[in-house]
Amino acid sequence: MATKEEAEVLASRARQGRFLEVLPELLDVAREDGDPDARLTAAAAAILILLWSDRFGEAGRLAEELIARDGPSGGHLCDQTMPFLYAFYGADLHDGTPAAPRLLAAAAAVPEGRVLNRTFRQAAERLASGRTVRDDLEAYYDWGAPVGANTRVIGADLLGRDPVELDARQRRTFWSALHQTRDLSRAREAYRALGEIPQDLNLAIWLAGAFAVAGEVPEGEAVLLAAHAVYWPLMQWDVLPAALVLLPTLRPVMTDRVREYYLNRPIGPEAQRQD
Repeated sequence: MATKEEAEVLASRARQGRFLEVLPELLDVAREDGDPDARLTAAAAAILILLWSDRFGEAGRLAEELIARDGPSGGHLCDQTMPFLYAFYGADLHDGTPAAPRLLAAAAAVPEGRVLNRTFRQAAERLASGRTVRDDLEAYYDWGAPVGANTRVIGADLLGRDPVELDARQRRTFWSALHQTRDLSRAREAYRALGEIPQDLNLAIWLAGAFAVAGEVPEGEAVLLAAHAVYWPLMQWDVLPAALVLLPTLRPVMTDRVREYYLNRPIGPEAQRQD
């Protein structure tokens, strides 16, 4: 039976560009007896790879099984929400399995007051109130919103300047200000002028969506390809950025080329070690 450290090694091997090769081993560890933290690490990494393989139903079932099994014990799983929320949302959007009942069942399997319990109940309540899974997933990006005023926006003074003249620190603020004002047209213009993406993954995803809503697939695809170098795992089990394959707005620019690029190259720290 694998230890947590051994599961982390599997996740690291996956990030070497060996995602599909390592997936069966991750699935084995996720379902074996033994260390619940090893199951957590392996299941989370496996879910991300399943999402990237368009195996949304399997990802949802794996999340469901893990929480039902290990949630009642009150371990580390109970203070995690990702990628399990993504697994349920992906299965809702792409496999036809409603997320709300799964969220409530998962919340009930975890002791009251823990992060997963609270977060999943709140998500289920939002869906019950009429909010859609797509609304929840894309709330940060808000691609359908009108351009807003730049009052009280940090970096508003930079929006009137040529982005080519800005230094690296100013460009980070400039991109953030564009996002806060939801100015998709200006974002596309800035990308064309600079020839580079924001060095923040969420802002890069927002930029790719700006091209997706405009029907400009080649440039949106190019942004997602460049975003590969920006991705960095926050947890040991983070092996791929789930948002790229989950967000419906991105589907037109989430091309086979992008999928193959991510699934066949080292990413994050493993990519840096090979440079």
